[in-house]
Amino acid sequence: MCLSCFATAFTALAADTIKYEEDIEAAVALAESQPVVSDKGSKISTFATTGTYPTRKGVILATDTNDSLGGKTFVGHAAIIYSEQIVVEALKKVSLGKNNWNISKTRCWGVTVKGTTMGQDAAAADWCYRQIGKSYNYNFANVSTRNSFYCSQFVWASFKDLYGIDLNTGTLGAIVTPMELVNTDKTSVIYSKT
Repeated sequence: MCLSCFATAFTALAADTIKYEEDIEAAVALAESQPVVSDKGSKISTFATTGTYPTRKGVILATDTNDSLGGKTFVGHAAIIYSEQIVVEALKKVSLGKNNWNISKTRCWGVTVKGTTMGQDAAAADWCYRQIGKSYNYNFANVSTRNSFYCSQFVWASFKDLYGIDLNTGTLGAIVTPMELVNTDKTSVIYSKT
């Protein structure tokens, strides 16, 4: 490649990277502005339950950082709660992790999908659990595969496949980011640590 062509390609890549970083920063700012509401099925007053760290099966967790892997990433991480102590997540492969994001993450959100029952949320977590052992999907734009998953695609797929609920806002095209799971109008924030 000629030097001039390389410089042009590098400039375009740098501009795309800056635009991408700006998109992510805007998504984080939007997530931070989301109101925190009571979880579905709560029988206690809103004031008493708003902002309590979630342990309910089927609640989605998202962060803009991945503290467990060494600091801030461009997109963060997402998982689904399986039990009071366990989440299902896609890291190097789909596996179980600790449900301690309120302690282990610098910032995180807990969201519930609007239009589903608590039983349906639990079934989405069960769907995710059945994917344990599948490999990591490095082709982020290929969200249709079910042979491998990246973290937010994995959570997105459970609700898309089971209930036809598309949590992708389209901010980055087909790619589903953790912040989209927070910012879509199809979820409600029930916990926020910012």
